[in-house]
Amino acid sequence: MERQRQERRFPRDEVGEIIDVAARLDELADGASAPGLTFDQLVRVASEVGISRHAVERAVSEARKRRSADEREALKRVRRRMRFVRHAMVYALVVSALLLIDVLNGGGWWFYYIAALWGAMLAIQGMRFLTRRRGPLEAAMLERER
Repeated sequence: MERQRQERRFPRDEVGEIIDVAARLDELADGASAPGLTFDQLVRVASEVGISRHAVERAVSEARKRRSADEREALKRVRRRMRFVRHAMVYALVVSALLLIDVLNGGGWWFYYIAALWGAMLAIQGMRFLTRRRGPLEAAMLERER
């Protein structure tokens, strides 16, 4: 049994996940006041499996770049969402005011044309927001598949 455990090989992506989970469980068990590893500890752990200090330094640099890019993308998504929400709020406010003006002036068809055309543009913007790559709809569908 012990020999079988030693010979089993794990794919690279699974190794990272296993180590991450093990480190979190270890921190919970120890009640670590400063979670995570220092750079020197990370280098020592990596050297035990044959990874050089230089490779660790490059990996840390790449991880920081990726995190920074992810944060920029997240900011873009939030800004798009806020732009859509603002557009919907302005639409509701203006269309309500136009409806009030239409009712006070005895009615007519002009109000409906404005509301319908603007509403169609808002709907297109909403569809682009919801169905774009890495949008809310895609995220919900991916979560459901997991």
